Amino acid sequence: MLREISPCAVCNRKHCGLLDLSRGLRQEPEIRIRTEAFCPDAKIPVTGGCLLTVKSGAVKMMCHGPRGPAMVIDFLLPGDMIGLETLTDAEDTGVDYRATASAATICRVGIDAAVDKQASSQFCHRLSAELAMRIRANFHHRQIVTDSAWVRMAHYLLQLTQAGRGQGGSQGVVLPNIARADIASYLHLRAETVSRVLSSFRQNGWVQGPLHRLEVIDVNALAALTQRPDTTKRSGSTGERAHHPNLKGEHG
Repeated sequence: MLREISPCAVCNRKHCGLLDLSRGLRQEPEIRIRTEAFCPDAKIPVTGGCLLTVKSGAVKMMCHGPRGPAMVIDFLLPGDMIGLETLTDAEDTGVDYRATASAATICRVGIDAAVDKQASSQFCHRLSAELAMRIRANFHHRQIVTDSAWVRMAHYLLQLTQAGRGQGGSQGVVLPNIARADIASYLHLRAETVSRVLSSFRQNGWVQGPLHRLEVIDVNALAALTQRPDTTKRSGSTGERAHHPNLKGEHG
C-alpha cells in the first residue's frame, strides 16, 4: 500500500543503502522516495527499475528450491537494501521477499532507463560491494548451519544485535519481531528446538523477554559461545546440542 512521498532525510538514519546507491545515480540535491507499508508475511514486489530498502520492521529473504518448501536465507533490517539482484543481468534466482511477523515499511526510488544507462562508476562500485557482501554473508550462513543449535542461535542473535546497535541501540538490544518458524527455517532447526534453546539462554541470563520482544542482555557470553571449539556438532537434522560444560539450563 502506497503511504506517502517524502524526502529521504526524514529517517535521519546513518546507515541507509538506498541513500548510498542513489547518490551514485542522481545529482538531485534531495532524493525523494515513496514509502510502502506491508502487513505481516505480505509479499513485497521487487522488480527492475527501482531501488528499495527497509525503513522499519524486518524483511525475510526466501529462496524457492526445486523441491520442498521455501527456506528463509536472510533477514533484512532497517537500512538494508532488498532486491539488488534485479539490477543485474542474472536470471530469475527464485528469491522473494516478505514482511516478518510484524508490519514492514519499504522505501522505493525509481530508476528510469536514461539514468540507469548513465550510472556512475561510484554507483557500480557500491552495487558490486553490496552484492559481494551478500555473497559472503550467504557463505558464512552455510557454515553456521553445520554447527550445534546453541552456536547457530548465538550467531543469529549476535547478527541482529549488531544491526540494532548500528541503528543507535546500546547494551540490551530489543530484536525485531521474527516468528519462531522463520528463525527455525533460517537456522535449519525444528521450531521446538528454537524454543528450547532460547529457554536455556534465558536461564543463563543471556536474553530475556518473549520472542516477539526478545532482548539480548549478555553479548559477550553469546560471542564466547560462537568462538568455542564446537565438539557437539549437530545430531541428525535438528542440530540439537549435547551438554556443554560450564553452562546451565536445558541443552536440547
